[in-house]
Amino acid sequence: MDRRIYLAAIAFVVGMVELIIGGILDLVALDLGVSVGRAGLLITVFALVFGVGGPVLLFLAGRADRKRVTLAALSVFIVGNLVAVASTTYGALMLSRIITAASGALLTVLCLALAAQISKPGYRGRAIGIVVMGISGSLVLGLPTGVSLGHAYGWRSPFVLVAVLALLLIGGVSAFFGEAPTRPPMPLKEQLRALRDEKVLLAQATTFFFLAGHYTLMGT
Repeated sequence: MDRRIYLAAIAFVVGMVELIIGGILDLVALDLGVSVGRAGLLITVFALVFGVGGPVLLFLAGRADRKRVTLAALSVFIVGNLVAVASTTYGALMLSRIITAASGALLTVLCLALAAQISKPGYRGRAIGIVVMGISGSLVLGLPTGVSLGHAYGWRSPFVLVAVLALLLIGGVSAFFGEAPTRPPMPLKEQLRALRDEKVLLAQATTFFFLAGHYTLMGT
């Protein structure tokens, strides 16, 4: 099987755990005895950790074998979801969001980097698009499925589903993914320096405002 399918599937489950909480905030708030506004911080903290954690954790991974790093991140991701399932307090659920955000961010940047590395130069854009399609699929398919589960069987049930899917991915990646190329990560200073390029900055700004409008509408 094309290894890019596994990368897209990983992006799918990470997207699910990121987005599901927005559709079940009322259930979470009621069960844990907090306001919906305070429950909304579960989204904010996830976004902050996710945004900062991806490039930092990839840099810290250094030259470590990418397949092993992916499997380790998936394992931590599962633990984070199991913490959510076992959560009986707001603090425990917040811890779960931090764990899943950090591991999910690393998985996302790994998937994007690996998609480009395992593809021929002329097909790198297509490979990255397949991974992004997994993220989009989590919004189109994963989010409504998770929210429906949450309202039917309790807000913890979507996290059980995500943990099971991630466990299946560990088995698939272990058995079929093969060796993944390892390249030294770009230093953080170099990543930030890239923003000085007007083209890069404009592209980032376009993405920022697009996603800002998208998530503002979804959150209301």
